Amino acid sequence: MKIVFPVLSLETGGGARFIYHLANALVDKGHDIEVVIPETAAQVWPLRAKLRRVKELTPSSIPAADFILPNFYPTVRPAWESQKGRVVRLSLGYEPLWVPDSEIAKQTYLIGAPIMSISEWHRQILFQETGLNSTVISAGVDTSIFHPYPKQSEQTGCKSIFYIMRDPGSGYTWKGGADFIQALTRLKDQINFDLTVSIPENATFASPVPCQIKTTATDQELALHYAEADLFVYTSYFEAFGLPPLEAMACGTAVVTTDCGGIRDYVRHGENCLLVPPSDIEQISSAIYQLLTKDAERQDMATSGHHLAQAWSWQRTANQVEAFLLSL
Repeated sequence: MKIVFPVLSLETGGGARFIYHLANALVDKGHDIEVVIPETAAQVWPLRAKLRRVKELTPSSIPAADFILPNFYPTVRPAWESQKGRVVRLSLGYEPLWVPDSEIAKQTYLIGAPIMSISEWHRQILFQETGLNSTVISAGVDTSIFHPYPKQSEQTGCKSIFYIMRDPGSGYTWKGGADFIQALTRLKDQINFDLTVSIPENATFASPVPCQIKTTATDQELALHYAEADLFVYTSYFEAFGLPPLEAMACGTAVVTTDCGGIRDYVRHGENCLLVPPSDIEQISSAIYQLLTKDAERQDMATSGHHLAQAWSWQRTANQVEAFLLSL
């Protein structure tokens, strides 16, 4: 099949990483995949698919294909109006929950195209908000990259936390970064720990405790940060899927995560993570303290998460997408 992905960019963020992993996995299955991207847009993630740079995403700039898979609301209308192939809406998150143009974003779901969602929670949100059914495909993790490495604490003797801080100034207040800072403020006088923070947007981060600031330009760098930590913390309010906790699990790292929706497809409280309510600073702090101080419990959860992650491959995702498109 010829499949086209019109995208705004391939820079930082889970949506771009989802597209690059899925496009590559579909290439590996023998499909003709082309990603169309504005000429000024950044490309961080490497592609094995064809990459077409265009002045801007317009109906005329989109090539003919069997299927066109727009994945963010501004890419839907050009794909639909191009009439160059069957449009299938790949929803990586229900945009009206966070974008300013919420009504415009909602209308892009009502054009009559089939929809793929990326978790059961996401499917339910789409149905609740639009009355439309969708087919769930799952995200994945590349376990050839995301796998265990030796823990830093084996050398330092001090347990470590890894956190990904998205920039509130770029609109990511719903990632819960302020909640994490409050939790650190509570914990700093209770227990010693090392902290590593990745800031994809290079935003200013005022930590209440000493920390290492990292940028992660590749999956390999990100995997190393996950794997070297004893604990990964995730504080989002809502996520269509929520890929970072799964990646951390694949790296053999215990997880504290908020119950942010899409992660319910793979997390099990008390088995492969500690699950806490979003924005509940007391429970976030308590869960972090619990797993940093209880070595056996933390290791059991890390082991359980690692085993679960082995089944969640991007090849599985590509198989699900292929099967759905063929069914159309």
